[in-house]
Amino acid sequence: MNWKKDKKGFTLLEILLVIAAIGILAAIVLVSINPTRQIAQVRNAQRRSDINTIYKALEQYLIDNKAYPTTISTTKKDICISPNTPANCISLSELVPTYLAAIPKDPSGGTYQVSINSSNNRDSLETSIKELNQVIAINPPVCPTGYIPVPGNPSLYGTNDFCVMKYEAKAVEISDLTVGLTQPSVNGAIDNNATATTAANERTIASVASGFPIGSITQATALTYCANVGARLISNAEWMTIARNIEGQGVNWTGGTVGNGSLFRGHGDGNGPNGFLYSALEASTDDDPYIGTGNNINNGADQKRTHTLSNGEVVWDLSGNVWEFNSTTINGLDKPNSPNSVDNFGAITSYGSLNYDLIRASDPNWWEPQNIGFYYKGNLDTGNYVFMRGGFFFQYGRAGLYTLSLEMGNNWSDLTAGFRCTAG
Repeated sequence: MNWKKDKKGFTLLEILLVIAAIGILAAIVLVSINPTRQIAQVRNAQRRSDINTIYKALEQYLIDNKAYPTTISTTKKDICISPNTPANCISLSELVPTYLAAIPKDPSGGTYQVSINSSNNRDSLETSIKELNQVIAINPPVCPTGYIPVPGNPSLYGTNDFCVMKYEAKAVEISDLTVGLTQPSVNGAIDNNATATTAANERTIASVASGFPIGSITQATALTYCANVGARLISNAEWMTIARNIEGQGVNWTGGTVGNGSLFRGHGDGNGPNGFLYSALEASTDDDPYIGTGNNINNGADQKRTHTLSNGEVVWDLSGNVWEFNSTTINGLDKPNSPNSVDNFGAITSYGSLNYDLIRASDPNWWEPQNIGFYYKGNLDTGNYVFMRGGFFFQYGRAGLYTLSLEMGNNWSDLTAGFRCTAG
């Protein structure tokens, strides 16, 4: 038997086809992987992290010193780094080492640039290198009158930077949008059922310090009022974005550092103006955050009505004074469960369709002693329920940034329930 005649092999054509196929596959893999692009994306991720670090340091400096470093102006300039300091750069040495270990350096030798936005007097940051044609910048939004910018929390809540009413929504005359009304009032809240805050009544809503917060309003009407001024009713995600930001600032804790003592919880003891009980309060300037509560900075009490954000902005009455409707709703069968109709957050046994981060503080060990607030469960049925947050003026032990009520439907109203709007 001649075994050599039975041996098989590849023809030259077959070998060439295989080589061509391998080449095509290799090209596809190289295009999909694109190491140059991948490396550029890593550098851009570093740039985003760096300018976010600088931004947070500048905002904390603002909180502590009531102003940005004097070297920053409305003209965009490079931030000095060492070595290889750019010409005519801005030194931010005030930040090192208290707020930054060192000024971050661009991974490709570029620069980070800073300026003040004259439209809102906030700091803006940008990278000089636009790798992959990506603009990497932090520019806080320009907010409507009476609103303040809030740093977003895209990773937890899907929120980018937005604007929120500094004060609870107030009724104002259309002829003077700067002065909040005090009549018709019930227990320090504007009775929206008595005189609707509409253009037909020559009234609208605004975020101003003076005047009583609007009460006697349903969530449905609050949604409409916000829409009428080109805004939206605050959502639960936006509320949580603000609350988590606030809890991370030592100035909002009675002990002066995060987790030390308790969070300030706002007006909740029922005391109103001129000795009246059971009343919401007007606001004031940021220099008088205890107004109307009988508390002050020296007596160790926790009814401070303001909270400070990481960007130095101040928000009033987010906790206490009146409940605040959110735009978010939930089916009763999807609610978190707890043994009682009202419980501290540590008693929750299941979160239903929600989760921990949608309703609670970041630290599971923070609850009643830290003034976090309480959970109001209501009925677990097929009804539709609205989110109400913060508590109200006669809930001294239960008002708090995270206080949450899921008891009421969207057509419920009471003088103790108001709202605030967001924009941007």
